[in-house]
Amino acid sequence: MGGGIGGEAGRHVREGRGKDRCGHGRAASGEDQATLAAPFEVVGPGLHTGRTCRVIVEPAPPDFGIRFRTLRQAADFTPATWRVRVPSRMSTALDLGAGGRLRTVEHLMASLASCGIDNAAVTVAGGEIPILDGSAGPWCGLIGRAGLRRQAAARHAIALLAPFEVSDAHGFVRGEPCDRCCVDVSTDRMPGFGVLRWSGAIDPETFRSAIAPSRSFGNASVLWRAALRSRLATRLLPPDLRHRLWLRSFHSQTVTGCTGPTPAEPRPECQHPISPWTLSRMTVTAPEPLLRGARPGRVAVVLGGRILGGARFPDEPVRHRVLDLLGDLALAGRPLRARIVANCPTHALTFAFVAELMARPELWRLEPAPAAPRASAA
Repeated sequence: MGGGIGGEAGRHVREGRGKDRCGHGRAASGEDQATLAAPFEVVGPGLHTGRTCRVIVEPAPPDFGIRFRTLRQAADFTPATWRVRVPSRMSTALDLGAGGRLRTVEHLMASLASCGIDNAAVTVAGGEIPILDGSAGPWCGLIGRAGLRRQAAARHAIALLAPFEVSDAHGFVRGEPCDRCCVDVSTDRMPGFGVLRWSGAIDPETFRSAIAPSRSFGNASVLWRAALRSRLATRLLPPDLRHRLWLRSFHSQTVTGCTGPTPAEPRPECQHPISPWTLSRMTVTAPEPLLRGARPGRVAVVLGGRILGGARFPDEPVRHRVLDLLGDLALAGRPLRARIVANCPTHALTFAFVAELMARPELWRLEPAPAAPRASAA
């Protein structure tokens, strides 16, 4: 396996010390940090760019966190945190410095965090993490086969002390004090599906079996309109035909009545305003590729109230919302000990929740993470 860790970052990986990221020594009780027992490598196309990308995920020392670099950046690794998150349509993107920008990190981030990996060094040849089959299942399988290695450093979690909520026109995300990580997520804006809702505690086995297999979903009409905007369609189709096909694409978006569960409810008394700095990083202003790599086998294609080819779960779209939410929450840099309640969370809104929460240290504190079961080998 090529592309190993080198330079200053490589020395950090080889010579990591055993203090936690707060500067404290190892806790008398609680869980130790963990890294991979062996590296692994993935090659595949990106969802939005459609370009092939190579990813190498390697073990890292205690307190390294999850860090990324591109091959163009030589030895510099960038911590994957909310501070370097940049706006991106339908994905989570990181600014790695020196012109390096990496899209669609959320599935890998969710898998590492939910499988109990605290420290990993990720080297990427390309600008987007591969979409694989649209789910986090392949990532969990690779992590399981690589194995986990405990490290002599205490693992700390962010424990919420009071309810905290942010909202926008799409929905809301709220955190509530809890002794573990659990979620309650709904969506009521999926044409043809009504209201979908999933709740439960997040541990490695639950994530692997109930959340990770859910796929990115693309409305067939949205995918069709993206194809009509492509350079190939512009060259081959007359403008009037493209316009008629564009209008017809909206006719397939049937909407059924909202039956079954009710959406999660906001709590206005817990809402906090979103700062101008955070708002400036929620809106995409620069053009970027979109869904160029989307096709059956990489996304779950939704048409009306059906998933073409069959769903992996009856409520697969909302489970994938949970997956994306967990990947974006991982940008806090530590595990969250909280109950996360959300309706229609987007990448931008979850980023706003993390950024605004971190800016209010009176609402949280770092505590030793309690011992919990780790993901078993696949």
